[in-house]
Amino acid sequence: MADAVALDPGPYAGTYKLIGGSPALDFANLVSYRGTAREHDWLRPASNVAAWARAAGLEVAADTADAASLRDLRELLARVFLAVADGGTPRAADVERIGTLAAGARAGRRLVFAEGAPAAHWAGRAPSLLGTLALDAAALLTSAPSLGRVTACDECRWVFLDTTRNHSRRWCDPADCGNRSRQRSHYRRHRGHPVDPAATG
Repeated sequence: MADAVALDPGPYAGTYKLIGGSPALDFANLVSYRGTAREHDWLRPASNVAAWARAAGLEVAADTADAASLRDLRELLARVFLAVADGGTPRAADVERIGTLAAGARAGRRLVFAEGAPAAHWAGRAPSLLGTLALDAAALLTSAPSLGRVTACDECRWVFLDTTRNHSRRWCDPADCGNRSRQRSHYRRHRGHPVDPAATG
């Protein structure tokens, strides 16, 4: 079970968890219940951005990006990886946009020999959050083994890398969405109609 990240939820009662297995996927998940009446934007308030980056272990420049650019990237990543998870093909323009952002970030990275081993070093300041996430997304999109493991939760549609041996993971977190799904199945079996467990709690 994943631990909740200390983001400010505002009036929202839920929690955010790093369940993606990749910073790009976790960033795409910074919306709960996307496209529904219960939708919650975890990029608000603005302080959540730095808190998320720290929790994700990313070293990025302090002036990462404006709010609109961050939201645009989040939705771009969600479109691309939900398409992959659903067995489809991402839009070419979306993939090319990720490539452009990644290329800009890659220009500042140098290969150096440090402490007896090759290492990536950033020339000048740390990369932007947008660039770092685009690099991670590009790495996923060009790795067939990783791309084949991109899955969307049956309940909330958050995306994650399914690392189970038989590719059987269905939920972002079995204690959250998995539990809701099991409760719904229980209600269907015993009462003959579906009830949303979230509405009863």
